[in-house]
Amino acid sequence: MFMKMNNMINNFSVVIPVFNEEEIFLESANKIFNICKEMNMPFEIIFSENGSMDNTKNLIQAFTEDKDNCFTINSDYANYGLALKNGFEIAKNDIVISFDIDYFSKKFLKQSLELDENYVALVASKRLNESEDERIFIRKMATSIFVLILKLLFQTSLSDTHGMKAIRRYNIQKEINNVISTQDIFDTELLIRIEKSGYKILEVPAKVNEIRPSVSVIFTRIPRTLKSLFLLRLQLFKESLNTNNL
Repeated sequence: MFMKMNNMINNFSVVIPVFNEEEIFLESANKIFNICKEMNMPFEIIFSENGSMDNTKNLIQAFTEDKDNCFTINSDYANYGLALKNGFEIAKNDIVISFDIDYFSKKFLKQSLELDENYVALVASKRLNESEDERIFIRKMATSIFVLILKLLFQTSLSDTHGMKAIRRYNIQKEINNVISTQDIFDTELLIRIEKSGYKILEVPAKVNEIRPSVSVIFTRIPRTLKSLFLLRLQLFKESLNTNNL
């Protein structure tokens, strides 16, 4: 069932998971802060630090200490999805935008704040015809296989679920407590649940030109991600049985 939102966007939150980013943190954080200021509306930036073992924590503290609208939250171990979830849970503004410290876009930020009321989320897809994906071949191939598995297991219409995204806070609050995944597919599960609830998600072309190599090892992520996807499929199947028995 199609559900229409009537929310105007008057302010926004940006959530940025951060892990061992001392080399690029200050430069990227300043760029993100400045493009947020250019939007001319209230905003907050939440740096969700998770288990950094370098000087990242100190750099975040130095960056945020003189900014009333920038905050940091910490967890003791590296878990990208959990860091994103923790940030989404405390975000307080109309729309919540997910950036990485090495992957963000002023254009996408503007598109998020202009999101049509018919849509509850915006995703920057690397797989649209107009997209420019400059990642190495193995990472492109991994994305293609991941999306194929998503479509087979969940019948989603989405062509990409990783990377930049913006979601209305109402829909995050509505679904986040049902999400069982962290690590690699927290945001994927959140989007799938939103879509299955009858809401519309808009995809726009992405331009991917990461400013340093990925800090995660793809061959470690693949089996972990596959396990998470099948666990999610099992969970959704159980939930459907419970619904049918009501």
